[in-house]
Amino acid sequence: MRVLFTYMGAPTTPDEIEDFIFRFLYDIRHHIGLDVPGARVIIRGIAKARAKTVKSHYAVMSGKSPLVDYMREIAERVSERTGHEIELGMCYSRPLLEELQGPFDLVFPMYHVYSSSTTERCLVKIQELFGEVPYVREWHEDEKFIRWVRENIRAGLRESGFQDPYVILSVHSLPKRVIDEGDPYLKSHQKLAKTIMDAFDLPWEIAFQSKFGKGEWLGPEVPEVLRRLKEERVEEVLVYPLSFIVENVETLYELDVEYKEVADELGLKYYRAKLNHRDPLLIEAISEVIENASG
Repeated sequence: MRVLFTYMGAPTTPDEIEDFIFRFLYDIRHHIGLDVPGARVIIRGIAKARAKTVKSHYAVMSGKSPLVDYMREIAERVSERTGHEIELGMCYSRPLLEELQGPFDLVFPMYHVYSSSTTERCLVKIQELFGEVPYVREWHEDEKFIRWVRENIRAGLRESGFQDPYVILSVHSLPKRVIDEGDPYLKSHQKLAKTIMDAFDLPWEIAFQSKFGKGEWLGPEVPEVLRRLKEERVEEVLVYPLSFIVENVETLYELDVEYKEVADELGLKYYRAKLNHRDPLLIEAISEVIENASG
């Protein structure tokens, strides 16, 4: 069986950032008011300007985002476990979906929580390229996946040495209108968060990161919560990136650098729990979801 692992993607090196932003913005130009004459030129200018800012973030990651490499590692380990041929294809960064050769028997999104802004966008592009292919819609309720998240949090508690931390589960934000239109993304994350944190006797809440562009987005943002916790005399804060399964610029720069600077300025003890994508629990979870979907 041939399985396609898919994701919107991420620039691996600074040189790929401008093209990634351009592909993404051009694809959603209808939704952001840029479906106008000369759209390609306008969006290329926006991408060029945005890339200058983002390139500086890569310096703290030794000049490279590990997202694609780590997802490729997951694909290889799942292939070894299941015996299936697995290809990795991204919407907006290499390996690009349009560079792959079909057909595929199953599509597996690397987004464990479904959203029309992420999973659905990948599925639409795949349908355009390869026709109708069975797919896994989401997989955040898998028991081994839930255990994997809990183990990452437990590892963070051990590594931080914190005795009584407040836990922030960080979720990638979306425009509020997407949720108002019926997208299940927020409710799914809320359900997942409660399931995970029922195993811990710790105070916690969801906060949001990675807001991009204008308009009203889901909140509160992580820095806003950090400031409130300082006022409430909280001393220790453990952050876990609930939206992701591998490290990327949003964990390694946004959470580890930008938000840590906020915490340091406030005098909070801050630790970000890591994403162990090599943990057998995650590999087993994905493998079992695929087997169940293909059975």
